[in-house]
Amino acid sequence: MQHKSPHEKSASAKLTFLVLSDTEKPSRSFKASKFQLAIIVLFGIVAIGGISVLILINTPLGELILPSYFSTQAEQIQKIRVLETQVDDVQQQLTYLAAYNLKLREALGDTGEFGATPSSAAQPQAGAGSVEQSPPSLPLQSEPSASVPAQPMAEVNASFAPSSASGSSIFPLTMPVQGFITRGVNYATQHYGIDISAQEGEPIVAPAPGEVVFSDWTLTGGNTLIIAHPGNFMTVYKHCERILVPVGTKVSRGEAIGLVGSTGTTSTGPHLHFELWHDGKNLNPENYLLTKN
Repeated sequence: MQHKSPHEKSASAKLTFLVLSDTEKPSRSFKASKFQLAIIVLFGIVAIGGISVLILINTPLGELILPSYFSTQAEQIQKIRVLETQVDDVQQQLTYLAAYNLKLREALGDTGEFGATPSSAAQPQAGAGSVEQSPPSLPLQSEPSASVPAQPMAEVNASFAPSSASGSSIFPLTMPVQGFITRGVNYATQHYGIDISAQEGEPIVAPAPGEVVFSDWTLTGGNTLIIAHPGNFMTVYKHCERILVPVGTKVSRGEAIGLVGSTGTTSTGPHLHFELWHDGKNLNPENYLLTKN
């Protein structure tokens, strides 16, 4: 029995490919194993598949062959662009609101970091007649003296002549809370409002019609409220136990807007700190109140 050598077995396992040519060039042949042939075929399939995918993606031919796939992809891209635009709009709005909030806090003399309401244990307590321990920072403008004599209401209305939407003046201002004035305006100590001593939880009412433009916590003023009135007037209410109206609320004269409290680092007892402003200038509220104790 004749046995084949290993060389003969290897040669028989390979396939011979013959390339025929014309009469001028001799024919050529080459040998390849079955494994090598499989590798060549697999590489060819992958190359053809890759080229086909590139053609489908980068030419209009893909939209003709697979219209549903490409239409879905276009819709997804459009949705992503819309979401990116919405995110940019929200970021711009947040930036604007943050800057607006910062300006209001600076106007209130709040130089501390914004945070949660301090606990009652951290706030000093005293009698109902207590006032603020330290004044806020200096505002932009103020009246030249804290002891300006009260003007008659007719003169006040004639000098400012502010009008609401209905054409009536916001003056005279009514008392924002039932109580006693325990401290007046004093520009020497940078105290830009009056302190009205009252029972804790006593309702605070709007002294004139207007719109709430600030309703939030500040470090020194605690729960603080600002109302914009016709004629570029603004009133400020500090140390509230609770605020009853959010930003954007339109209030009428006598409407409850908060409760008397003792919040904020500068308060030592239940009272309302009340300020009056006109065109960025601080006014003495005692000169414009209808009734005062």
